[in-house]
Amino acid sequence: MALRTAEEYKAGLRDDRKVYILGKKVPDVTVDPYIKVGVETAAFDFLLADHPGMHDLAVMEDPGTGEPISRYFELPDYPEVVAKRHELVKGACNVADGALPFVKDVGTDIINALTAVARVAGDKKYLDRITEYRRYCAVNDVALAGAVTDVKGDRSKKPSEQSSPDYYLRVVDETEDEIVVSGAKAHITASAYADEILVIPPRNMSEEDADYAVAFAVPVNTPGITQICRPSFRYEDTAHFPTPSPRRGHVEALVIFDNVRVPKERVFMLREWPAAQGLAYAFSAFHRYTAVTYKIPIIEYMTGLGMLAAEANGVHKASNIRERFVNMIRYTETTKALAKAAALDPQDFAGSGLFVANPLTSNMAKLHFASQFHDFVRDIQDIAGGLLVTQPTYKDWQNEDTRPYLEQYMGGAGEYNAEQRLKLMSTLHHVVASDFAGWHEVCSIHAEGSFATQKMMLLAEAPSKYYKDKARAMVGLDG
Repeated sequence: MALRTAEEYKAGLRDDRKVYILGKKVPDVTVDPYIKVGVETAAFDFLLADHPGMHDLAVMEDPGTGEPISRYFELPDYPEVVAKRHELVKGACNVADGALPFVKDVGTDIINALTAVARVAGDKKYLDRITEYRRYCAVNDVALAGAVTDVKGDRSKKPSEQSSPDYYLRVVDETEDEIVVSGAKAHITASAYADEILVIPPRNMSEEDADYAVAFAVPVNTPGITQICRPSFRYEDTAHFPTPSPRRGHVEALVIFDNVRVPKERVFMLREWPAAQGLAYAFSAFHRYTAVTYKIPIIEYMTGLGMLAAEANGVHKASNIRERFVNMIRYTETTKALAKAAALDPQDFAGSGLFVANPLTSNMAKLHFASQFHDFVRDIQDIAGGLLVTQPTYKDWQNEDTRPYLEQYMGGAGEYNAEQRLKLMSTLHHVVASDFAGWHEVCSIHAEGSFATQKMMLLAEAPSKYYKDKARAMVGLDG
C-alpha cells in the first residue's frame, strides 16, 4: 500500500470503533460535529506527499522495497535525521493551518523509544517485534495514537499501592499466544481517529508493579476498547467570523481497556519492570523535541495576531505596547533558537545507535515554552483590549437590522474597517479567550511532560560535574 490518500485514511476509520462524546455513541467519527475537526486535521498527514515543497521532507524510499513511505517511519540511525524531522514537523503544522496532524509523530516517537531500549538491552525478541511493527506501519501508512499517561489515582503511590488496581493499565491474564490487559489511559490525543494505539508505561516500576510494566500495540477497534471523548471546540462555530481556513485542532479521549486481548507478536514489554523507567526516559527524549517543534508555528502565528490587534486598535506605536511586542518576540525567537540548537547537536541515545535532539537543550526549550506561555497570552490579551471578550458575533453581522450599527461603530484605526476588525477580534477570541484557549493553556503546562519532568531532565542532563570541577580549579580546592 505504501502511501494512503486522505480519503483512504478517512474510510479506514469507519470500522465500528467504540467512541462516545457528550454521552452519545458516535456512529462515524468522520462526520461527528465535534470529532471531525480532528479527523480533518489528522488527514493533512496524508496530503504532505503532494504538497508543494513538502515531498522530500515527508516521503522516503522503503529501504527494503524502494516504495515511497512516510518519513515519520524512518529509523533515526544517523545524526542528520533529527534536523530533518524538525523541519518535517514544522512543515506539517504550516500545511495544516497551524495545527500538528498528530497521527504519526507521537506513535513513531514511541516506536523509536522501544527500538532504542531493545537495542540497549540486547533483547532480540523485542527488537525483532518492534522492527517488524515499524515496517507494518510504514507499508500500510498507519495512523497511530500514543497512550502513555494512566489515570494514576493517588499520585503519591506506585501502581501496585493504589486503592484500585485499575488506576494503571495492567496485565490480567496470559496464555502462550496472547496477553489480556485492563485499565485506562487518559488525555490521549487523536486516538478516536487513529488506526492503532501504542501503549507504554509512564513511569518507573518496582517488582510489585511487574504486571503494570507492559507495552503493546492494538487496532483501535479491538473488542474491549472504549473511548470517551471531550470536545475542545466545534468544527463550525457560526458565532465566529469565518476565515479562509477552518480552525484546526484535536480531541482527547479517556481510552478504556476492558479485558483486551493482545497477540504476543504485538507485545514489546511484558513484566520487565526494571526497564519501565528507561522506556519512559527514552520516549521523553524523542517526544519532547517533537513537542517543542510543533509549538513554534503556533506561537509565530499568535505573535502576528497580537501585532495586528495593536494596529487595528491604533496603539502599535505606544511605548507600553512596543514593550509587549519585545516580550512576544523574545519568547518566540528564544523558543525557536533553543529548538534549532537542539537539532544541531544530535546525540546517540544511550549508545543505541539512534539519534535524538540534544536532551538538555530540548528540555530547556520545552520548559521555556511552557513556563512562559501564560505571560505570552497575557501580553496578547492586554494588547487586544476588552473587545476580545465583548465583541458582537458573526450572527449580529449577518443580521440586516444590527449590521449597520456595527459598520458605524466597530471600525478600527487606519485602514481597518468594522468587518476586518471584528474578524481579527473573533480569531483572537478563539486563540486566547475561548474554551479552546483555556484548553491550550492547560496543555502548555501538562502536555508532553509537566514542568517537574522537564526540570528533572535538566538536572539529569546538565554537566554538573564539569561546572563544579571548573569552579573547584578556579578556587584551588584541589591544591
